[in-house]
Amino acid sequence: MILALLFTCAFASAGGVSANHGLDDLIERVGIDNTPTGAGIEMGQVEVAGTSGEYVPNVDHEEFIGKTFLFQSGSSSVSNHATQVGRRMYGTGNTGIAPGIDLIYVYSATGWATTNYLRVGTGSNPSTPPGDLAIFNNSWIGTFGSDSIDSQALRRADWSIDAHDVVMLNGVANSEEHAPLMSFGFNCISVGKANGEHIFDPVPSGFELPGRQIPLIVASQNTTSNATGVVSAATALLIETSETHPNTAGNFFAGLSETTKAVLLVGAMHFEGWTNNPETNGANRGRTSQPIDSVVGVGTVNIDRSHRVMTGGQHESSTSPTGLTTAPTAAWETSILSSKESRYIKFEVPELADEVSVVLTWHQKVNSGFGSYILVDYDLELLKFQNGKLVPLTGKKGVGIFGSGNVVSESSVDNVEHLYIQDLSPGEYVLEIHRVDSVGGASVFSVGWLFPEVDAVLGDITGDGVISVSDILALIGSWGPCTSDCPADLNGDGTVGVSDLLLLLSYW
Repeated sequence: MILALLFTCAFASAGGVSANHGLDDLIERVGIDNTPTGAGIEMGQVEVAGTSGEYVPNVDHEEFIGKTFLFQSGSSSVSNHATQVGRRMYGTGNTGIAPGIDLIYVYSATGWATTNYLRVGTGSNPSTPPGDLAIFNNSWIGTFGSDSIDSQALRRADWSIDAHDVVMLNGVANSEEHAPLMSFGFNCISVGKANGEHIFDPVPSGFELPGRQIPLIVASQNTTSNATGVVSAATALLIETSETHPNTAGNFFAGLSETTKAVLLVGAMHFEGWTNNPETNGANRGRTSQPIDSVVGVGTVNIDRSHRVMTGGQHESSTSPTGLTTAPTAAWETSILSSKESRYIKFEVPELADEVSVVLTWHQKVNSGFGSYILVDYDLELLKFQNGKLVPLTGKKGVGIFGSGNVVSESSVDNVEHLYIQDLSPGEYVLEIHRVDSVGGASVFSVGWLFPEVDAVLGDITGDGVISVSDILALIGSWGPCTSDCPADLNGDGTVGVSDLLLLLSYW
């Protein structure tokens, strides 16, 4: 019998949800008519049953008019918790940011974990998601009271995410201590609160790869239940965008859950105090084995930033770092790698980039019988592309090239890697996605990136928007040791010389 724990049930006004999570910015940027609403996206809502067995939202609530609710775990009276979480996801008032969702499959947590979906304790695979269900929202925590049974439930959830390309949003505990279900999953997206008032200790021993960081992302809500609802709603907007935007519609890779996860996470907003603890000096400056902040993960979900990444479309990576085409400032790539292989993506930074964010993620594969995983591991690194060569930015070589943050992310336990770089100097850079494990077979990865939008042209020393003879003359006029403000020092080595001239000619 599953032991399910209801989250703290204090519901405050959620005013400002659209402003706090980027929806207002998205509407201003693309216009109300081009803003996704979640239309056509089918949601799964999993809820802990109350003392009288109630697990469903109030279907007669004024914010739910015209919506269809399909009860998957039998008849039920109204759950206030389910109603409040539902308002954050698909409500038509000022609390919901995906009001276009109009078909919701509702499960009790016990039913979902056992007979209705995951089928824990049986010899059968989890059920196929009903209809076109794309998202499961798990605003609950729990345990079977056994690490081995909990691990089976987590593996089954991870298998379902990988097999059916559903996205699973799972809240962490508000207080006391962790509960394994469902936030310990590899392939899910664990959710906390932006104020950090939740349990954030790493995954403990007794589960695969202890030390993994949770939560992965947060939202500005008063409970993790409500925060999970907000992140689920943002996810619905991204999935709708992937299905309807001209840059992604019809692209198989845009619909993969790995892509959705990477795009959602890379768009998150960092705030003061955020850190993934990179080395700040010495030979390892710019390197970290902790991809995300230990309390708030990648930061606060922001649909405007993630929408920029999704609509940037897929930019194809290469197995060689030479001959690369330049990637858009915001976009993504989903591809495959075998053991010890790398893929590369090129970026041009024409002016100082105050903030650069890159997130890489991949699924861990569940073995048959749900007894273990096939565990693969990736690292992520940004390198300077200089004179036809890749130059590492760790240690002294990165001083003067980037102000702070990390240019290498190399966790051995997380299946998320994250680069967060501040004050990146102009120049050409190459991102390396490197698979470091020795496991056989190909593995799918997805990486999303977000650079500042700029109108400048790389190599435009005079600032007139084009590369011309005037730039050559300006470069020659700056020949020699460089001052602190020296646009002609294109390779950032402190001297204007032949290498800068060759770079300028390559930009012509």
